Amino acid sequence: MREYHFSLVIASEPLTQQEILDATDTLGEAGCTDASIRGHPEGMELLFDREAKTLQAALSSAIKDVENAGFRVLRIEMAREAISI
Repeated sequence: MREYHFSLVIASEPLTQQEILDATDTLGEAGCTDASIRGHPEGMELLFDREAKTLQAALSSAIKDVENAGFRVLRIEMAREAISI
């Protein structure tokens, strides 16, 4: 399997410190232990390092985990990577 790096932007109102800790626990219980959370102007951003057979599988499983935790994904963001020939 390969590790894929991407971000999911999550809709959220500004959160208190306790709400951030609660969101971290909820997301972890839903399977997002391979992501770190940071603030984003639109809510939260989850930075994933997810192992999967394909990029599509990594993205789909991450979105499913986030939605199972009760959050709404606004968009996926990925950095452009160099391609070696």
